[in-house]
Amino acid sequence: MRAWIWMLAGGLSTSALAAPFTPDLAHTAVYFGASHFERTTLRGRFDKIDGAIDFNEADNQGGFDFTIDAASINTRLPELDGVLKSEQFLDAAQFPIIRLRSDRFVVEGGKLVAVETRLTLHGVTQPVRLDVRRFNCGDIKLIAATLHVCGGDFHLAIQRSAFGMTRFLPEVGDRVDLEISVEASPKQP
Repeated sequence: MRAWIWMLAGGLSTSALAAPFTPDLAHTAVYFGASHFERTTLRGRFDKIDGAIDFNEADNQGGFDFTIDAASINTRLPELDGVLKSEQFLDAAQFPIIRLRSDRFVVEGGKLVAVETRLTLHGVTQPVRLDVRRFNCGDIKLIAATLHVCGGDFHLAIQRSAFGMTRFLPEVGDRVDLEISVEASPKQP
């Protein structure tokens, strides 16, 4: 699965000095949580993510385009995963890709505070806002090398009914919280 970021005139709002970054997929994850019959929070993650990032550290501007394999949903309960992949929820056979593409990075006081994005889920695209919980760039010293890394934690709340997923409402919550962690380094030539 490949995802490409398009930094074209009239496309994503970015700085002219944005450079390509490579996501570290070992440290990039999408987790979700939703009310389960008003008793607990059902939690899980998606195991297959791909993406591309362009970013300018000087002004915290850039863009990204991430794709998530809908069939990679993982609640640690295979039977439940099967239900969530089915036409009752994600319908992963018909809509195999979940896509999150940035439109604009929101910077206040020199800090990245949010990213306005478009989420495509279950064949429906909606504008959504990723709130930044934490975001930093800097060098990380490893055993044999120093690596420059930018990373952050982002939060997004959606109503699944807005994406055409209404099965078991209202017993299973309409609100789904997504927690997204991303680490990336400048792309090596």
